[in-house]
Amino acid sequence: MIGLSQSVYGKYLYPGYNIPNNYHYQKKYNYPEPGPDITGKYCETRQPQSCCPGRDDKCTVQILDSLCYCDMFCNRTTNPYPNSASDCCPDFWSTCAYPDSTPPPPEPIIGVCKHEGKAFPAGSSIKINCNECVCQKSYGSLYEWQCDDEVCLIRKEVIDHVNSHNPGWQARNYTFLWGMTLKDGIKYRLGTFKPQGMIEEMSSLKVDADEVMPDEFDAREEWPSFIHPVQDQGNCGASYAFSTSTVAADRLSIHSGGELKDMLSAQYLISCTTDHHQKGCEGGHVDRAWWQLRRVGTVSKDCYPYTSGDTNDPGKCLMSKYKLPKKNIECPVGQGITSKLYQASPPYRIAAKEREIMNEIILNGPVQAVMHVKDDFYTYERGVYKHSHAPKPANYPHLGKEAYHSVRIIGWGTDYTGDDPIKYWLAANTWGRHWGEGGFFRIARGSDESHIESFVVGVWGKVDGRHVRRERSRRSHGRQGNQIREDASSGGLES
Repeated sequence: MIGLSQSVYGKYLYPGYNIPNNYHYQKKYNYPEPGPDITGKYCETRQPQSCCPGRDDKCTVQILDSLCYCDMFCNRTTNPYPNSASDCCPDFWSTCAYPDSTPPPPEPIIGVCKHEGKAFPAGSSIKINCNECVCQKSYGSLYEWQCDDEVCLIRKEVIDHVNSHNPGWQARNYTFLWGMTLKDGIKYRLGTFKPQGMIEEMSSLKVDADEVMPDEFDAREEWPSFIHPVQDQGNCGASYAFSTSTVAADRLSIHSGGELKDMLSAQYLISCTTDHHQKGCEGGHVDRAWWQLRRVGTVSKDCYPYTSGDTNDPGKCLMSKYKLPKKNIECPVGQGITSKLYQASPPYRIAAKEREIMNEIILNGPVQAVMHVKDDFYTYERGVYKHSHAPKPANYPHLGKEAYHSVRIIGWGTDYTGDDPIKYWLAANTWGRHWGEGGFFRIARGSDESHIESFVVGVWGKVDGRHVRRERSRRSHGRQGNQIREDASSGGLES
């Protein structure tokens, strides 16, 4: 438990006693006695006299870093308690006001804690960001918030660090992430296991990347209406299923010339691939998700809608895990709705080289990338992301094989808004459109920022051969036309 430094001074309340006749005060009077942390002899030790009649601004004693008074004016009746007690010494009541009386035992301490300008009585419980806090006695008469010791997903000091150091991007708080612990953020908002063993060592596809690449490229502009919108995984750690289904859907749409444009069901991959170390809403391997698409296939999102984001439960598989018919698949939603079967070829790895990744995107469409998510990434609002190395608390957990995420890279560009140009990848996250730049983010390109270039995967959707030939022909003519236009604009062709 950790304490927050919001507290107030607890006070004892005593019933008053008969006041000597030479004092002009009411006969019965409740007076405060300070808590035990500042009790002691103050007026009693004054020389040459302990107490002073009337008002005497020099009748003082040092207390902590201030002064307290031993003159009768400090207990003036024209300004009764609690204001009258504000400048009297702690032992004024027993030494000056009631020297012949012994106060009764104190009543229980009345303590409160404060948070955001509000006072809470002892024993109150509140949640401060991701930690549960209880107002408890700390020491002496001090009360403090005693809180859980969790590292929170969204921390104000991280946002302030990013926005004050200007790393090329801006950070902000997100209400849908605020209040989560870092551990829960990793568990429920990511969900891709780090590639290991044979998968991590899978040979990359070698391509001819000598072609001149444009300075910027956006698959949404290259293939209008073929690229699917940003998805929202909610509180289900299944980015492996979302990145796989959206990359497959984009490529099926592109490779079929737009004839196969359905969004594919991530829920089927979550609910129906729970073997081979796939853990539903607690993470999975991208290669196993691709294996399911290759060997069995999947259905459309409309056929098998997503529900796990609200429940954090992968749910029972409502279709066959091992074999689906080629067409007219009966959908779990009922109402006579059917779906086609969608499948993909075996995935292939793209070399961890900037130009080869660019070449793959421009030829075949968006790719899947596995990245290691740092704690500041959750706060990304806009700009070109680079890890900011914001200070971490002492209890920050070690994130070894954890905190991996898979996303969809749809293009690239260069940001010229700062002093120096910054190359970036344009990627789609799976946290909804209210995060980042409408659900997308830009991340530094060519430096393997957050390992985003280390494991990149492409795939061919299983479509009719005539669709493939038609798309390849269109792409070939498109590149030739672009080259002619570029040559003309640079003066390469005579008018």
